[in-house]
Amino acid sequence: MWDYLKHGEFVAILSSLKYLINKRSHHSDRIIHTSVGTFFCRKNTNDFQFANYYYEWGVKKYLLDRKNKFSVFIDGGSGIGDYSVLLSRYGIRCLAFEPVENNFDVLLKNLELNNLKSKVQAFPVGLGDRNETVNFVFNPINTGASHIASFDEHANCTAVIRTFDSLLPKLNIDKAENILIKLDLEGMEVEAIRGASNFIRDYPNVTLVIEDKHTGQSPIKGILNELAQFEFNEVDKFNISAKKINKKSFNLQ
Repeated sequence: MWDYLKHGEFVAILSSLKYLINKRSHHSDRIIHTSVGTFFCRKNTNDFQFANYYYEWGVKKYLLDRKNKFSVFIDGGSGIGDYSVLLSRYGIRCLAFEPVENNFDVLLKNLELNNLKSKVQAFPVGLGDRNETVNFVFNPINTGASHIASFDEHANCTAVIRTFDSLLPKLNIDKAENILIKLDLEGMEVEAIRGASNFIRDYPNVTLVIEDKHTGQSPIKGILNELAQFEFNEVDKFNISAKKINKKSFNLQ
């Protein structure tokens, strides 16, 4: 509430209460201002929540405490682009990946609202372990919970998935860069890591923040330890960090 109050966003406070009660928010599209930046918020969604400075505060605090240690931020599952908007103000080069067309359109609007279209590179793809087009479930209310459709779910859109390794030649990331990767992929974290295996093996200065809510810590730690040696720590209830602590590479079978 403090972040909304500070910027006079009283409708966002009411939207928060409505969302808690009946999973609805404001009835028309709005532009709101928070300590993160300026954001286009779709009607009847929780976009306003992602724009709040204190949303996922454990993750934000981890990133902000280390903002001077990194030169590149890779945001897998960027949603409306809140993390890229936040970190780009500190001169960090941001690469945002969002596979849902509806979310990606809002991401581009938010980059424009914050004058960041020339500073943040946005890609309309998700990260996985193969290059493919998949059926997707777009959640029109909790837009950050959209995910690849399982066999018993009704898909309402498609999404393009790419391996990070296949995109890497076009990204111009120097191996001397200090790189922070955030993965919030609704259960696709292991696949995204597998699809970035060459990158993780070959680039020495890599730290990841990974949501383990759907995947669990064990599979995430297992796949990373096949690639290199990592130091793991808990970021908050749903996220862990993994810092690469050696330059030895392993072959992932």
